[in-house]
This record gives sequence, C-alpha cells and structure tokens, in this order.
Amino acid sequence: MPNQQTTIDMKRFLISGFFILFSFAPASAWNLLLPNGGRTTSLGNCSVALNDFWSCHNNPAGFASLKDISFGFSYQNKFMLKELGYKNAGVALPLKTGVIAVSFSQFGYSIYNENIIGIGLSKNFGDKFCIGLKLDYLFFNFSGEYEDKSVPTFELGMQYNINESLCIGAYVFNPVGVKIISLNKDKIPIIMRLGLSYYINEEFMVTSEIEENFEHDFSYRFGLEYELYEKLFIRSGFQLNPELFTFGVGYHYKRYIVDVCAQMNQILGASLNCSFIFKIKRNG
Repeated sequence: MPNQQTTIDMKRFLISGFFILFSFAPASAWNLLLPNGGRTTSLGNCSVALNDFWSCHNNPAGFASLKDISFGFSYQNKFMLKELGYKNAGVALPLKTGVIAVSFSQFGYSIYNENIIGIGLSKNFGDKFCIGLKLDYLFFNFSGEYEDKSVPTFELGMQYNINESLCIGAYVFNPVGVKIISLNKDKIPIIMRLGLSYYINEEFMVTSEIEENFEHDFSYRFGLEYELYEKLFIRSGFQLNPELFTFGVGYHYKRYIVDVCAQMNQILGASLNCSFIFKIKRNG
C-alpha cells in the first residue's frame, strides 16, 4: 500500500496538472484580467459603468468620484480550489488633480501564478464626463525549468453621465497589443468593454455590458442591485460565454463595506468571492 507521503505527492501532482491545463486553456488564459470585487462579481461581472472603489481594477474612469482615502482587498475561491485563488488589493488617494490608485492582483499558487501591478489616475471633467488611465506591469511565474516572463502595458476608460440616472462606460485593456513569449502565453489579449448602468429609482439599479476579447468570442453580462434596507444590498446577475449565474449581498457600515458573492457554472461548479473596503474620512 502507498504510504501517506506518496498519497500526498500524488494528490499535489494531480491538482497541479489540472491547474496547468485549466490555466493554459484558451478560454481561461490570463484569468487575472477578469473583473473583480464582490459587488462586480455578484452583478454578473458587470463593471464598466460602475462608480466604486473596485474600478481601480475594472475601469480606471470609475474611481474619479471617490472622496475618501480607501483601501480594499478581495479573494475569490474559483470552483472551491485554493490553487485557483484570485487575490486582489488596492488603495485609492483623492488629490486636487484627480484620484490616484495603486492595485495588485494575483491568480494561482506557488507552482504557477499570474500577477499584475498597476497605477492609475482618474479625473472628472465637469459633472458628466470622466476618464482614467492605468499603467500595468504583468508577469507570471512558473516553477521548474521555465523562465519567468513579464511585460508592461496600459488600459484606458471613460464614463459619461447622460443624466442623474443613466451612465455609459467604455474601457480598453492593452490597446497596443503587446505580447509576451512563453509557452502558449505569447499573446496578451486586447479587451474592450462597453456598457451602462441605470437607476430606476434610488434603491434599484440595473447594469449591462458586452466584452470583446480579441482572442475569443464576445461575452454578454447583466446585473441587478436592490437596496433591501438602509445600506444593505442584494444583487444578482448572469454572464454568457462563459455561462455564469451570480448572487451576492453587500453591507455598508460607517467606513466599512463588505460584499459577498457566489458564482455558479453548471459544469465546473461554484466560486465564492468576498471583498472588504475601508475608508478614511478626509477633513474639509
């Protein structure tokens, strides 16, 4: 009979093999480029027309309206496997010239991981229009004989408030199509998103967007948010290609925001996401 150490080593080998195949599959390459944050993931991954802290990861135009110094982190356990963990963190600092944000994301674990560090600037131009620019440094690590690789790129975003209820947003990642040469990860995708958010009333918001990934087919997303009670939100949504159904709750308490979300894929199963934001009120 195999001893306990042999069993553990075999388990690690099988998990690692699954992880590598999952990560290198065309539909899953560069998993860290997915939208993140508990609110976004509970809205079917809609992000481009939202104005919140997690815009520092999802659309650099969306954090222009932040008034307070903010810190945040999130963690997603994809399909309940720790080897597919998706970790995100960021800090946003409002200045007179705009809002500066620094962000970090990592997907994976010690054997293989994808990473991105970014710094962005977002600025309002009047009451209706805002734009954002973010500079990124991408790198991934692979254990063994394979060499670590890295590449810089950037992303752009804009939002326009047609009125107090309706906002449209647009976003592009890696518009110049930079490449990185390692295994089959030789292309960093160009990603474009276009969408809107609409407040039917003060409590009820709908949002929708499409994403065009130039390496794959486009994705459609839809989300609903309802303020069930003061500062208590329930959310739901779906995404097509890949198919996901999402549900989540969020609560704002003074300087703290906590969001919890579950995503369900009918083939691969459930993913859980939790995010936390802390704000420091500014004087004056």
